[in-house]
Amino acid sequence: MRTTKRSRRTGLIARLLAVLALTAGSVITTGVAHGATSPEQTLADKYAPIVVVRDQPTPCGEGEPYLPVAVSAVLGRPEVSLRAPDGHVFTQAPSAADLAGKAQGYYLDYPGEPLSPNCDYETWFRASGFADSPTVYSHVATDAAHPDQLALQYWFFYVYNDWNDKHEGDWEMVQLLFAASTPKQALTQDPVSVAFAQHEGSEVSNWTDPKLHKVGNHIAVYPGQGSHAAYYGQAHWFGKSAAAGFGCDNTAYPGKAVEPNVVVIPSGAAGRTGTFAWLDFAGRWGQKAPSFNNGPTGPNAKTQWSNPVTWQEEEGRASASPLPLVAGPAANAFCALSGGGSLLFIKLLDSPWLTLGALIVLVALIVVVWRSTKWRPVHARPVTQLRRAGQIVTSAFAWWPRRWVTFSVISAFFLALTLLTVWLQTLLLMPGDTSDVARIGAPRWEWLVWPSALLPIVILLPALGIAVSAVHHVMKGESEGRNVSGLSALGAAVRQPAGAIAFVIAYVVVSLCSVTVIGIPVALWLVARWSVGSSAAVMEQTGAWAALSRSTELTKGHRWRSLALTAFSGFIAVSVGAIVGGVLLLVTHLSFQQTNSIAAILIAGLTAVAAVALTLQYFDLRERADARAPAE
Repeated sequence: MRTTKRSRRTGLIARLLAVLALTAGSVITTGVAHGATSPEQTLADKYAPIVVVRDQPTPCGEGEPYLPVAVSAVLGRPEVSLRAPDGHVFTQAPSAADLAGKAQGYYLDYPGEPLSPNCDYETWFRASGFADSPTVYSHVATDAAHPDQLALQYWFFYVYNDWNDKHEGDWEMVQLLFAASTPKQALTQDPVSVAFAQHEGSEVSNWTDPKLHKVGNHIAVYPGQGSHAAYYGQAHWFGKSAAAGFGCDNTAYPGKAVEPNVVVIPSGAAGRTGTFAWLDFAGRWGQKAPSFNNGPTGPNAKTQWSNPVTWQEEEGRASASPLPLVAGPAANAFCALSGGGSLLFIKLLDSPWLTLGALIVLVALIVVVWRSTKWRPVHARPVTQLRRAGQIVTSAFAWWPRRWVTFSVISAFFLALTLLTVWLQTLLLMPGDTSDVARIGAPRWEWLVWPSALLPIVILLPALGIAVSAVHHVMKGESEGRNVSGLSALGAAVRQPAGAIAFVIAYVVVSLCSVTVIGIPVALWLVARWSVGSSAAVMEQTGAWAALSRSTELTKGHRWRSLALTAFSGFIAVSVGAIVGGVLLLVTHLSFQQTNSIAAILIAGLTAVAAVALTLQYFDLRERADARAPAE
């Protein structure tokens, strides 16, 4: 940590360190504490970055486990190998000199498997003590095409990249541009602009831009969790290109501010000899792996190393895309799909036959289930009749156009409370004003974070129960030859809350069981038994617990069918709208608000369809139970 680097050493200590530096034949600085007086060193110390990583309370848990370190931390270690292009070990415990001059095809190999990391790299990082001395490299770069500008670059080396791509070694950087031709000139002025590298692109800002957070002149850098792409603040970030990254980066609060040591890389030939001989390495800083999981090349192979201004002009963009404070269904679906798709691709690369076999089995299972039922003809009326599982689903969809006004009213009720919940959560999570760079994303009222998290349970879950119960009341009216309006159905659901209560009880108990792996079978068992509890409460006018018991009775002998139907109905209600919104985010230029609105409307409408399916399932099971009953 740079705990004393901004203090000044005086007297004998300063002179002694200067003599040592000259004796070494190079200027090597590990922070301001070394007291070097070269313009490059002074400039690097003046703007040295503060790195704000996501806090990780539990090892191998949520948060950022890795800090930027010096390459000397991994070089010379017996568990690290330098491999030749054909994969054989060229040397064990390689030094900087071993790397010098090695061509493309050579690569470093750390202990672990990049495509199936588990917690191996993090355990190695912690056990090796790398975190005790976080380090960044400073490089003063010029651009032949722009001789009147100078770039002060900070390079960050991480031992592992654990994001939608997974690879050993990770080089990231930020730079400050000055309207100067020498470091000495740059010391007399403020930077003109700043560029933070993000995946294959960068985000730029002016020195006075409010989004650039500083402590004095020291810039705050927010690495994405796992990807280490550099951002200007604490948020979740959206990307759907190589330049912005494909997926969702996370720099959100809570964070931990780290002040790394600064090592200045000498300019010219001195920067590629001795301690810095690794800069003459053209190979990769991590194990070979397919596709984008290959270890990266070093700073010297990057365009910005020798053409910093040109790189910033060509690759820089004005801003990244932060997700809303409450991401919404479309954004959440995009993040989940991009992350899940990337993980599936990595599994396919790592274990192709096993992954393909699992996918084939899954597809075969879906086909078998699909073909084991009957989807047509669609029998919307009469409501009370026997149906195959597939016919229950298609008949549920057929009811929407028949009663679209009624269902629209019920859906609008649920949609309105959804929007209210999002608005309240956004209000409670709004960041406050602070000068603490580790807390710029912290909610203004941090004690309200838990109440904010409970809002969906307090507002949305009862609203969902009422909406589902209201649909049951509409379908009950249909079975009795009555036309029940949407408002009347909502009123009945409130006055006779047993249906909504049964739904909420089942939802809460099943959700709690699903939290642990050993509880998942219990959750599935309960879904199969309680699937028509809310319907039974409305149709038979019983209490909530009696209705769940009645559902258990009706589903006896049909538990697998009941489980499959209920799960599919839930997928229709919750996932289809969100997936549509996520795909729209990917393939269109619609905003988060527009895609989330589309997704929310679809979810509200499809919830009514799912509730109709539950009702039709109840009538089907009741008919089957009556057929089993002995004649009087």
